[in-house]
Amino acid sequence: MITEVKMPKFGLSMEEGTIGTWLIEEGSVVNKGDEILEVETDKITNTVEAPESGVLRKIFFEEGDIANCGELICIIAEANEDISGFDLIDKTDNEKEADILNLENTTKAKGLNIEKRITPRAKKIAEEKGINYSNIEGTGIHGAITIDDLKNFMNSNSVEEVMKVNKNKVVEKEVRQEVTPISHVNNIKVNIGENDLVTKMTPMQNVIAKKMHESLLTTAQTTIATELEITSLSKIYKGLKEKYKKVGVKLSYTALIIKAVAEALENHPKLRTQIVDENHFKISNEINIGVAVDIPNGLVVPIIKNANLKDLKTICIELSDLSERAKNNKLNSDEMSNGTITITNLGMFGITYFTPVLNTPESAILGIGSIIEKVLVKDGAFYAGLIMNMSLTHDHRVVDGAPGARFLQEVTQNLLDFRWM
Repeated sequence: MITEVKMPKFGLSMEEGTIGTWLIEEGSVVNKGDEILEVETDKITNTVEAPESGVLRKIFFEEGDIANCGELICIIAEANEDISGFDLIDKTDNEKEADILNLENTTKAKGLNIEKRITPRAKKIAEEKGINYSNIEGTGIHGAITIDDLKNFMNSNSVEEVMKVNKNKVVEKEVRQEVTPISHVNNIKVNIGENDLVTKMTPMQNVIAKKMHESLLTTAQTTIATELEITSLSKIYKGLKEKYKKVGVKLSYTALIIKAVAEALENHPKLRTQIVDENHFKISNEINIGVAVDIPNGLVVPIIKNANLKDLKTICIELSDLSERAKNNKLNSDEMSNGTITITNLGMFGITYFTPVLNTPESAILGIGSIIEKVLVKDGAFYAGLIMNMSLTHDHRVVDGAPGARFLQEVTQNLLDFRWM
């Protein structure tokens, strides 16, 4: 029996995946449940298991290739089974098959107000080559432009004319909106020595680099900082941590901060804004708090949805579960989507203050620094106290300094309010 293995959809928002590493070579025997390859997206890395036992007879995508959800990536069959029909399958055929599963590929032609249906792979090639596809007739499903359509057009004498359509308007729009590739930021030549190690960036590292660069280029980021005395809080925290431990729940300062931030966001809608375009922004009705988690290949940001509606114990349980699965690459993309604000904690590394970079399209990110013991003064007397450091980066386009400061002030006040502990 021939078994087709297609690019899985690990979450509702996932449209494509990058072939990371083939764990089984073509021609090797596989058992049902064996991990055969790693798939990377902009958010996660997941493994694909063999749905049936047999021989991995044919691989259609190499490592680093991008496949749409639903595309055929390999086949498993018996060693002597006839698979000659699959030799005719190429990525263009897969692309057409994937269009059946992705009928939402209607896209406005670049620089024009004309709606054109184009497959994701064809669109990527058109953008890379600067081709305005508004005049190309599609032959795919529902008239979608396919790679074959692009190839035919590129082989004709009309390519130059297509690229000229509204060229000035298109260029002007792109200069305002598109981010310069990282490799083009400067022309500094890197000298590579004999003992230097040159390593290719993983798809996740590439996405993180591009997103952080884009974030800094397209927003007006401002960072404010404060320190909070938590001497009394630390005593409450220690007692509560032991209490939770007895029922198998792990309490952390991050969980306390999530709860404090969730309550503060209810009173500060500006911190829940996301810019839609040059003239509009939206205010999210949901309070979904992301927490940056360090993993070997980079970082991910799982989301605690509707955190303001959950008690501290529930937040602790969800945080532990999400963090553990994040470190084992077991999250799906939906668990890392639709965040309202992000929290990043570097306190365990002894960092006091830092300037976290916005996780766009969010308008704020809260950085948590280390807890340090300091000599403090109260009523003219010296005493030893504990200080927690916080840094809030916000987008000054929608959050001015005063609203940002008031929000951070309420977060600190919430942390010292023990009623919800």
